[in-house]
Amino acid sequence: MVTTRKKRVAMTEKLKKDVFMACVVRVSREILPYGSFKAVGETHKIHPRTVANLWYSTLKQIPGYQPNTPLDPVSLLANVPETAFTTKFENSGRNPKHDRDMLLQEIKNIDPTARRTIRSLAGAVGIPVMTIWRMKQSKKLKVHTMALKPKLNDDHRLNRLFHCIAKIDKNTINSLAEMTFKSMYNEIHIDEKWFFLVRDGLRCIVTQDEPPPKAISVSHKSHITKVMFLSALARPRFNHTTRQEFDGLIGIYPVGEIDMYVRASHGHQPGDLKWCNVNMDRDLYRDMLFNFVLPDVKKKMPIDNNIILQQDGAKAHLPDDDPLFAAKVTELFGDPTAVKLYTQPAQSPDLNVNDLGFFNSLQSRYYQTAPKDALELIEMVEETYKNYPAKKLNRIWLTLQSVMNQVINQRGDNDYTIPHMKKKVLERQNQLPLSLDVTAEASTYPLDILVD
Repeated sequence: MVTTRKKRVAMTEKLKKDVFMACVVRVSREILPYGSFKAVGETHKIHPRTVANLWYSTLKQIPGYQPNTPLDPVSLLANVPETAFTTKFENSGRNPKHDRDMLLQEIKNIDPTARRTIRSLAGAVGIPVMTIWRMKQSKKLKVHTMALKPKLNDDHRLNRLFHCIAKIDKNTINSLAEMTFKSMYNEIHIDEKWFFLVRDGLRCIVTQDEPPPKAISVSHKSHITKVMFLSALARPRFNHTTRQEFDGLIGIYPVGEIDMYVRASHGHQPGDLKWCNVNMDRDLYRDMLFNFVLPDVKKKMPIDNNIILQQDGAKAHLPDDDPLFAAKVTELFGDPTAVKLYTQPAQSPDLNVNDLGFFNSLQSRYYQTAPKDALELIEMVEETYKNYPAKKLNRIWLTLQSVMNQVINQRGDNDYTIPHMKKKVLERQNQLPLSLDVTAEASTYPLDILVD
């Protein structure tokens, strides 16, 4: 006769609590009646001895409990510690061969360039690779990606610091409440970005018995089809004039022109349309501002005065006091000061919403559409831009304020890590702030002079 071994029940934290509560409920006349362990075990499909072990081990952890004393259900439930039902076994198993605290201290003394992989770190410390892997699995080690950042000099740091301090709401400087940043509702950030048709290292999911997809062939990595776009973003908000939500998307404009093929070739016939990239120079940049950006600003922005058009310091961009720009603004808005150009500090892509997070987010979204050529790429980027969530864009603007806090803390430097705010959680709870509180480091500067 073949007997099958009964499957062992995993004693989870919830099961332990339920078993203990079932025993407490059966307490009568200050004692646990005979047969309670068996009855509770049958209910939860565990052995009575397991119930007894759990009962007595939990009682020993209650402060002030003495064996063979009357049982009070209310007192038991009130005094049982939270750790009585934990399922973690931190002190179980054999002792590790290498002391973890000593290893962590030794790892800190190794140059970061010598610990880019688990194998290189294990070789530098002189321990097995699996030891480093186990330390990573136990959260004692973590992987950090080192990003390249622009090199700054003293003038760059000073300009970045002044830029961030100027964003503080001057009405909150001398108030009893915390200083906050401006809402930035009157700002529009513009910037250019190359979008590529494909990129190296794309991943896809295949079934176990499916052959991998055919590799994408290009003559050279520098010949990958790409299109430059000029993006203009404002902060989303509710437009009280139109009683509608303003999504903050002013527009995204491809830089180039549509032409036709003259000769037949593989993949196209004479007369088929093609996209031709054009180098961005000052004349083209001014033309795009006059014909696309400013008309869309007038059409879409909820306000029509004191608008700041922030750009980076590229050579093709206009100076802040460009007379032709002022004339065009006067023609569209009736006031030369309705829209002003403002050049952000040099070497500061982190102070522009486009570079801070929008471009990367947009690129990851349009890669899911798999365009085939430059014209499809333009169509899909514009469609992805049009459907970009306003709530997500608003969170990027709040991240910009968090970055400005870090710039003030670092006295203009860019050596910082953006802290997590749990913006999605605050958004679900309707507690997402309109503007962030300014760091206390800002109070060490003459704010009355620096803030406009």
